[in-house]
Amino acid sequence: MQLKHITCSDPREFNDIHDIVSLGQISPRVEIAVQMHPSKASPGMPRNQWFNELLDYVVSDLIDIDLAVHVNREWCAEICKTGEIPMELRRFFYERKSLGWPVIKRWQLNMSENVAEKINVRALKKLFDCESDHDFIVQYNDNTEYAVKKLYDAHARFSVLYDASGGRGLEPTYWAEPVFKDRAQGYSGGMSPENVADNLDKISSVVPANHSMWIDAEGKLKTDDKFDVARAKQYIINAESWLKRQR
Repeated sequence: MQLKHITCSDPREFNDIHDIVSLGQISPRVEIAVQMHPSKASPGMPRNQWFNELLDYVVSDLIDIDLAVHVNREWCAEICKTGEIPMELRRFFYERKSLGWPVIKRWQLNMSENVAEKINVRALKKLFDCESDHDFIVQYNDNTEYAVKKLYDAHARFSVLYDASGGRGLEPTYWAEPVFKDRAQGYSGGMSPENVADNLDKISSVVPANHSMWIDAEGKLKTDDKFDVARAKQYIINAESWLKRQR
């Protein structure tokens, strides 16, 4: 099993940008994922301003950290219906590094059950195919299973995050084998600094040895419902320590 990303999700506007950048530089596998939806990240709102500042800092100083965007609610619904990136997100989507690569390569579509039932498969496939230098991630759970299988049957290009709790941060009773073995796989659900090594043991027992995968933690990285940089750092260190023991 090849651990490609150690994702730390949901830093917000109250987090110091320099702390987030330092977190992203601990390891080349670290990915910082920011949650985006209109009620918190529309133009002029604190999260939008904070993320623009983070992006400007990364681009201007050519700092090499991996950023991701997790798209929620109305913006996710718009993408899944039209296959178009919402106007409010286009600056983030199309920002490029000096060599032409996207600053934010990975975009996760957090589909609700209602959105999953109404996806426009043809439009999404076109978006995924046309924007081939971006990686699109779809969550796979009981609410999205049918939609993801429709995308797969249409030969759409995507990565898949297995999160049985549907974003509620609940650790599963067991980690299931990958459903789509020819896609990059991610696992999420109750991941924390304290249990990440144990969960990686369990996940590695079901993921093929040569397969690329990632892990994603969010809720258990928080203290008093706020992203805790110290907890995120320990989660990264513990995941990296697990990886070293496998070599």
